This record gives sequence, structure tokens and C-alpha cells, in this order.
Amino acid sequence: MANKINHLIDAFQRLTQQAENCVLATIIETFGSTYQKAGARMLITTEGELIGLLGGGCFERDLVEQALTVFESGSPKSIFYDMRSSDDIIWGLGLGCNGAVRVFLQLLKAEDNFAPLNKLIDAAENNAHCIMVTVVDSEHHQFPAGYTLFVPTFTTNNRQLLSSAPFPFTNAALQTIEKQKPHIESHVINSQTIKAFYEPIHPPLRLLILGAGADAIPLTQFAKLLGWRITVVDHRPGYIIKDRFPNADQLLYRTPDTIHDDLAINQFNALIVMTHNIEYDQRYLKAIVNCEIPFVGLLGPVHRKIKLLQSLGNDASKISSRVFGPVGLDIGAETPEEIALSIMAGIHAELNKCDGLQLNGKCQNHLYENVQR
Repeated sequence: MANKINHLIDAFQRLTQQAENCVLATIIETFGSTYQKAGARMLITTEGELIGLLGGGCFERDLVEQALTVFESGSPKSIFYDMRSSDDIIWGLGLGCNGAVRVFLQLLKAEDNFAPLNKLIDAAENNAHCIMVTVVDSEHHQFPAGYTLFVPTFTTNNRQLLSSAPFPFTNAALQTIEKQKPHIESHVINSQTIKAFYEPIHPPLRLLILGAGADAIPLTQFAKLLGWRITVVDHRPGYIIKDRFPNADQLLYRTPDTIHDDLAINQFNALIVMTHNIEYDQRYLKAIVNCEIPFVGLLGPVHRKIKLLQSLGNDASKISSRVFGPVGLDIGAETPEEIALSIMAGIHAELNKCDGLQLNGKCQNHLYENVQR
């Protein structure tokens, strides 16, 4: 999913004010069980401050030491941490997470506006989809380690969109669009080898909440912590107050009849209808029945969802497969905060195509199968 750079967006604003160089650490390859996967990023300041987390504390201390050499030389480098050893003490770091990661370190200069982080932030803020290509090892002078390219992507079928990518990155970028998975690709130009990290970059996830009641407040809080961009809509002007929703990116007074005014509905990844008024829930649902939002959540019991869908008549078939009600995972939620947690967990489970079950059960089944073998 998206939202992996939310902590970097906040950090970038601070960096531009302080104008001090920093090191960007990116996981470019993983093996086995790891805390983070390829594409996760962290910033390391000159004072050793860490913004983000890559290894759950397993190797961050060593990364700070490795970053010092990047600050001094200005040259990027790759570090490989292998934590698959049965010995819990590796290199004196106390590692033992049963996985391995390759981390790429590169210097971000204040005088260069912290490129390429600045372009990564621009892509997120402008709601842009692209492929980020970073050369991580190279024998070719034209494409040295640290060379970064952003390839815009709007469709997987139009190769002309990749015309901005120089050879040899075009075909690999196209494959990344189609597979939507980060990976390392090797290229050979005039007998000189280049290794590049390809990663699909997506805009921040966006949540639309229809209904600004008291229980919508903790929902915006949870969504904000997860890096979502949040829009809250209500038909009651007195409810749309910034002091009530400091975490919302946008507060709009809209009746069901005006919901589409200056609001691109299809930009949202999830929508929650929570006006607590079945008439308004019905009217809002009817107004957005032709939307393409992949997740539409409804508060209340199953029979309430059925009633709302029946009110749409034949149009119900356009949206019923994407409507979840009662919305959220079954965690025994009772308070507004617990319900908000349940809702956001349910949204993430669905968008990630996961079942939302306990990881413990999955791990036990996996271990049992290995024992049987």
C-alpha cells in the first residue's frame, strides 16, 4: 500500500528549514522474515537522529555508524545485514530476526534541495503515480550509484509514457508498472554493469468520511496516524469545525445533492458513511452509487445495510460488492476509539487483500507444516 513515506513528508519540511545534510537509508532487498520490506525508508541526521525505522532496532545503531562514512565521503553505499544465523549475536549487534536486508545509503544535500527526496515528496503531494529508479551499484560513469529517475505512469498500456526513461531503464520500468512490486534489476551497457532498484510510488491513501459526528473524530485520528489524507463532509455547517477535526485535511459542507461540487469522488480509496441518520445515509449512498471507490463502509447492523442497498433499486448492483456493513473487523469494539480502530483495520485488511485473522494462528500453522515435512 501507499503511505510509506508519511514520516518523510513531515521530516522534509523540517529539513528545508534547518538546511542540514542527511542520509537517506532505503531497504532495496529482503530475504526471509524482516521488520520492513523493500521500499521502506529512513532518514539519518548528522547528529545520529533516526526518522523512521527499518529493522525494528535490530541494525539501526550500526546504520548510524555506516551513515557517518557517507557524510564524510559523499558517496553512496550498500550494506547487507544477514540475521538468519542461529547465533543470536552477529557482529556484536545482538541480531537474530531470521531474515536479511540490503540497505542503500545516499547523501541528501541541502544545497540540492535534498534530491531525490524532494521529488519523492512532490509525487506524493501532487497525487502522482510513478516508478522511482535508483542506481545502487554501477560501473558506468553516465549512471553512477545514486543516480535517480522518476518515470511517470498513468496507464500500463501506453509505452509512450516511458519515453522519458533513458535506455536501459525503459523495459524494466514498464515491467514494474505491470507487477507493482519493487525489485533490483541488472543491466549491461558496453560491458559495464548497472544495478538499479525499481519501486512503484503511489499517492497517499485518501479517506472520505460522510458524517461529522463525535465518533468521526477518533476515526480521523487513527487515519492520520496511518498517513491517510482525510476529507470530512457533513450536511450540518455547525459540525464542520477545524477545532473538532484538527487531523482532517479538508472539511466540507455538502448536502447529498452537492456532494460532487468541487470534489473528485474517485480520488478516494475508502469511504465511510456515518451520519447516524438513515435518510441521509441513503441519500449520500445514492449520490455516490456510480463511484469507483473500492471500499464503502456503513455503520450499523446487517439489516441496516440491506435496507440501504434495497433503497438504491437496480443501482445497488453497481456498488453492493464494495459495501461493508457493519464496517470493521470483529475485535469486540464498543467505544468510539475501539470502533475507529476496527474500521481502519478492516479497511487495511480489505485493500491489502488480507483476511484480518490473528498472525499467531498463521505462524503456528506454518510451523506445524514445516515440522510435518
